[in-house]
Amino acid sequence: MSAVSSLCSKILVVNIILVTFFAISDIQAAFKHDVTPSCPASEDVCNIELRVNYIMSMMSYNWSAFQGFPVDYNNGTFYKKISKSVGSTTHVCDQIPLTEDELEEVLTVDGNYKFMFAINNQFPAPTLVFHDQQVVSIRVYNDMSNEAVSFHWHGMFQTGSPWMDGVSMVSQCPIQPGEFFTYQFVASPPGTHWYHSHHGAMRRSGLAGAFIVLPKEGNERDDIPPVDKDAVFLAQDWQAAASDIEVVKEMEWLMYSFSKSSGKLGTQMRTYDGSVSSLTHPISRALVNGKTKSFSASDTENAKAVPMEIFNVTQNGSLLLRIIQTGMTGEYKISIDQHKLLLVGSDGGDLIPTWIDYLIINPGETYDVMVFGNNTPGNYWIRLETTEVLDFFYNPVQPNVSFAQLHYQEAEEALPDSEKRECTVSEPCVMANCHWSPDALKRWEPNTKCVPINEVKSTPKSVAQVPVPIPTSENDLQEVFLNFHFSGSDLISPRPAVNTIHYKGPPVPLQLYPNIVNDQTVVCNNQDMTSCGDYCQCTHVVKLSTSKVTQIVLMAEDGLSTGTAHPVHLHGNRYYVVKYGVGVINETSGLLQGPNQDIEYSPDYRSAKWRNSSWNNGNIPDMNVKDPPLKDTVVIPYKGYVVLRLKTENPGFWLMHCHLETHMSVGMAVVIQVGDPMEMPKLPDNFPMCSSYPAYNEPDSKSKSGSGEKSGSNHMEDDALLQLPSTDGGSTKSQSVGNSYHRDDNSMMNISVGWFVLMMILMVLFVFGFFALSVVLISRHCTWTFPARSRRGYHDIDTEERVVFSK
Repeated sequence: MSAVSSLCSKILVVNIILVTFFAISDIQAAFKHDVTPSCPASEDVCNIELRVNYIMSMMSYNWSAFQGFPVDYNNGTFYKKISKSVGSTTHVCDQIPLTEDELEEVLTVDGNYKFMFAINNQFPAPTLVFHDQQVVSIRVYNDMSNEAVSFHWHGMFQTGSPWMDGVSMVSQCPIQPGEFFTYQFVASPPGTHWYHSHHGAMRRSGLAGAFIVLPKEGNERDDIPPVDKDAVFLAQDWQAAASDIEVVKEMEWLMYSFSKSSGKLGTQMRTYDGSVSSLTHPISRALVNGKTKSFSASDTENAKAVPMEIFNVTQNGSLLLRIIQTGMTGEYKISIDQHKLLLVGSDGGDLIPTWIDYLIINPGETYDVMVFGNNTPGNYWIRLETTEVLDFFYNPVQPNVSFAQLHYQEAEEALPDSEKRECTVSEPCVMANCHWSPDALKRWEPNTKCVPINEVKSTPKSVAQVPVPIPTSENDLQEVFLNFHFSGSDLISPRPAVNTIHYKGPPVPLQLYPNIVNDQTVVCNNQDMTSCGDYCQCTHVVKLSTSKVTQIVLMAEDGLSTGTAHPVHLHGNRYYVVKYGVGVINETSGLLQGPNQDIEYSPDYRSAKWRNSSWNNGNIPDMNVKDPPLKDTVVIPYKGYVVLRLKTENPGFWLMHCHLETHMSVGMAVVIQVGDPMEMPKLPDNFPMCSSYPAYNEPDSKSKSGSGEKSGSNHMEDDALLQLPSTDGGSTKSQSVGNSYHRDDNSMMNISVGWFVLMMILMVLFVFGFFALSVVLISRHCTWTFPARSRRGYHDIDTEERVVFSK
């Protein structure tokens, strides 16, 4: 058998084994970027089913036969490889051309074979589209073999339902393999949001999708024209050769700086001001809606042949792009050749329309931009550039560029030959969400205006609906400083932390067992650190009072000479970005040379305060409290700071973390506790308290899995929040959103009693085993007590009974 045939056979055998774990579903794998409601607006409750399983890129599947076929490109055609039997023992590899329908269902990604996660056999995950104030009931089945999972609904406030926020071991227990859990909450606020896994590191490899909330009829915006097309634009980094958890562990083990091929130091790159790029190398290319195409002559034929994402527009028509950064690491600069973008929203908040040329977007952020077909009909590049302009040793480099395509439907579809718009002194370009000093940017982009996020304005209607919080007295304001940075000790090198504390998840979810916050062996804060040591790992909780104007000052300073900016997300809340400060720039080199001088840090960077005491009590100059942007994720410039304003009106335990997975998973997170447990909504009856999720065999006959489509079953009628066996031995109990809630205060006691009973059983088994072993030993060595036993060794077995192993 040839080497190619052998390889093909091996690939096929491996994949047949893998797909046997998959659940059969009637969904198509093809992802559609069009925004289509999952349920009619007339339905009060929208039921969705999501099945989480495994999948591989560059594979064609026969789901009904549990079989997968590797896909390859050869001589202008995509083929699926099949294994055919010849005789009784020989297999040969053959190939069959894929039909257009079959190719549409293949997850081509970057042309490489990669083991991934999928939701309803799709990558990216299905787009979920609801209407404002609609109750959503999303049942998640975990069809995976090894991994637990939970899902965060990024941008949803979860007011009155903090246990539905989806953060593993903060708001809920993770969903174990073979179990399901039903998320139920109110879809609000309107805008572009998304959902993703929040247990371990799986988001980039398949477990993320768009979550769109449409405004109620009559509440649409009247300050921008209606669009002809509405599309999702999911941007992310990609590494074909490494899993997400592998990349996280390399960060934890401080291996991220080394080249995998040579082991040499210096694979990290630097951005405009010399701060380190947050992209983890080696990257492949950026994906747009799960697709990317290579134009490198040295790349594989598969990588050059796979399609990129194409967005259609008509001449004089319009297109709304809902851009969502779902990546694990890194930021991108997005632009469309010869087209300006009209920035109209971010993180669900409406913005005064602003013309821009470049959009900087980091993991966790969403931006709405309008594109107008006001150019010559044709094909134009959509560019996703990295912001890397220097290598680790400050030598200039070219940014990495990935592509999608804007296609005018009046023109023939072809590869673009367009060029970027030239930025001039008379017509400078505008870069939105720029987090560098203008003095640093002008060295690389001399005719580009840097517009930080705090200079973008909310619409008057948005501010009227959600007023900027203004304290009426000193007692009405609470302020907290949170430093997102790298921290270590004399023995341990610096790693991601907040106020020098490295977040470690609690043994039980805080929202389900709120009294654990009083356990100082588990939970810590910045008040008493004597028991935590120089390198502090704990469940970091910062408590805030309810119904107060809250000012959170985010910093990124650690005293080190180099570091990264951090995109920070706060769950359960949105905040106004009222002030932005960057680090001190060397006027000659344009590089960072020190932290912003507005803030004074303690020697260990564990605490901070305003250097000018007159800035206390919210008296900070140059704050925009008139019409600042409303966000849920914001970028802290390295050695700079950001001032946030919100009112703490949503009691619960809310995670605040860097949205770079390599930072969050290693410790750059903190739980914001809003209010006392007695102020928080009471837990629903029979809510899963870790290990009590319902197991399932197959979905009931009423269920219908769909690509984000409405389910045939009504989760409100079936089980509302979840389905659990009745305590009286009868049928399942239901708990609806509107019913009264009560908390099981004996849960911890029940766990303690359970452990006591288990220990007693183990002790009895140990005593019994010890007695039995003693009897056996005595029987072997004390022949005067027991009669001799006949032993039948191998040589005593008859020849016919012997097992013969062929050589």
